[in-house]
Amino acid sequence: MEKNEDMVLVIDISSNSVKVGLVSESLNLVHFNSQNINVINEDIDGFAKSFDMEDIWNKLINGVNQVHTKIKNQNTKIIGISTCAQRIASIFLDRKGNVVYGGPNIDIRGIDSAYLIDDEFSEKDLFEITAHSPSLLFCLARLLWFREEEEETYAKISKVLMLDDWLVYKLTGIYVSDFSSAAESQLLDIKRREWSSEIIQTFDFDPDFFPDIVESGTIVSELKPELIKKFNFNQSYIPIVKTGGDTQATLLGMGAIERGDIGISLGTTAPLHLVVDKPIIDPSSNYWTSCHSIKGKWLLEGHAGNTGASYNWFKQCFLSNSGDNPDFLMDTYLKMSQPGALTTYAYLGPENMNIKNQTSIKRGVFAFQPPMMISEELPTIKDFARSVLENIAFGIYENYSALNSYTDLDTRTFCAGGMAKSEEFSKLLANVLDSEISIPFVKDSAFIGVAMNILKALDLYSDYNAMIKDLITYEKIKSNSSISEKYKSIYLEWKNLKNKIDKL
Repeated sequence: MEKNEDMVLVIDISSNSVKVGLVSESLNLVHFNSQNINVINEDIDGFAKSFDMEDIWNKLINGVNQVHTKIKNQNTKIIGISTCAQRIASIFLDRKGNVVYGGPNIDIRGIDSAYLIDDEFSEKDLFEITAHSPSLLFCLARLLWFREEEEETYAKISKVLMLDDWLVYKLTGIYVSDFSSAAESQLLDIKRREWSSEIIQTFDFDPDFFPDIVESGTIVSELKPELIKKFNFNQSYIPIVKTGGDTQATLLGMGAIERGDIGISLGTTAPLHLVVDKPIIDPSSNYWTSCHSIKGKWLLEGHAGNTGASYNWFKQCFLSNSGDNPDFLMDTYLKMSQPGALTTYAYLGPENMNIKNQTSIKRGVFAFQPPMMISEELPTIKDFARSVLENIAFGIYENYSALNSYTDLDTRTFCAGGMAKSEEFSKLLANVLDSEISIPFVKDSAFIGVAMNILKALDLYSDYNAMIKDLITYEKIKSNSSISEKYKSIYLEWKNLKNKIDKL
């Protein structure tokens, strides 16, 4: 980074944390702060969950102050601020802008009101409008839940926002959404790119609930003067740029922006997205269609499930007392073991996206050679570790293959996120996919994607392709043809056994 290079401030509320970063004009992540989110269980069954919104805001303020302290004594300007946030999370405000409900992406209280949607729309008809299902996950069902279950709270609702919209409101006082955020509400007409008048009229929602929608990368306002003072910024004007969903920001930051590109986001979960130049509605009503951060681009999504969560669970349960860094151990175990892990197979959740079967309770399973088979070489911890990572890779592979069936182009594959920091896992994934993977130098790609939106909004770059070409560097992970060939048969063995386990 050049001395005194100007910075952009990025705020990201992910599935687990409030993250604040300073990114240079050359797209280097210079300073970073992360604090865990508190999610409140509202019922004994764990269906209804909510954010502690005051806690989120306080952590955001603390995070901004922490990273700003790093540059306070330098002659460095913050030239813009933008935010992104976990998709599906939604916030309802009263007429004074106070939060009456804030719910994370795992709040499924809508399970109790989904029947109201089913009474008005068939699954196919609603999917044809919104390209999202099942209804229990989304903002539409949550609104109906409050109308049915908490009438007094519903009567207070004046604005319906997605989480990133709320961040922009807190920073500016402006109500505005963007297409990447609105598309995850099950209230957007995905083809027309507008709030669905049919849904709004059918359920008699107040149309004023829903804010105007702008393109990602639009300057919507400026940072409130009182926040400039609170953050001790020595500037009177800082523009606020709308970004939107954190997954779309991650795709932008890894460079997956052209038709036929597939981006894999390796976080707590692993959504995969195929970039398309028109909305494709999956005839099976399974794979979602959303709006990209790039105007004129849509995304077809497959989802491998709780990949990072499975990885972290295994580390915590089996490696936390080892005395060594668990991530280092996982990499070491991959180096020490062979593909197939002595026919040790894990079934911990990662699989092909199957939204019609999300409510059934599945058991986690390890299948392996038991000790009584003394003639066989028995698996050890290294093989169980590999089996977890192969389960994750197989789940990604199933979605990757499905998305590839929707394009006749030779796809370019990009990957970023926490697990992309592991070179060994990246090699494993490339071999399972039998594809070269491009991994950006900065794996926390949401920060980079948000920063790119700021640079473009400020006309520092004319287009995203120029930015990617000039500023993003990649490591290319190539597949090994002989290992990829082995994995074809290993995957079939894993899948055949999975089909039997799923019937138990």
